[in-house]
Amino acid sequence: MPTTWATAADVLTYAKATVDDADVLRAQAVIDLEVGRLPEDAERIGSRDQYWLKLAVAYQAAWQVSQPDEFERLDVTSTGGSQSTQGTDSWMTLAPHAAQALRRVSWLGSKSLHIRGAGEDALPRREVYGDDDAADPGTWRPL
Repeated sequence: MPTTWATAADVLTYAKATVDDADVLRAQAVIDLEVGRLPEDAERIGSRDQYWLKLAVAYQAAWQVSQPDEFERLDVTSTGGSQSTQGTDSWMTLAPHAAQALRRVSWLGSKSLHIRGAGEDALPRREVYGDDDAADPGTWRPL
């Protein structure tokens, strides 16, 4: 079997589901599309990220066996009547617990905090006080 982040035994351990190697391989392919990394690159990936990827594949494999139409679904954006449904890009193809695990992978997590590199200049401070003219909002002046 090709290299995967998880095994059928991991699926049984973490998701309490019995799957075969083919199910794990299908789940692996879905997770590979989400993360953009292959198990063959494991030596360049930290142990924490590998753990979250193992969980993602295990949960994905367990979920996929109960989704017989997963590869045939359409991207539904609304249903009849007065209700509408809008999910994330992967809501119909990615297991909920797998998505949780992938949010913890370092390169897929929140990008809200940016730490400047050594050669990266800080943005110039913008002056917001004063009404000198339209081109220059002015400089701070004590009252």
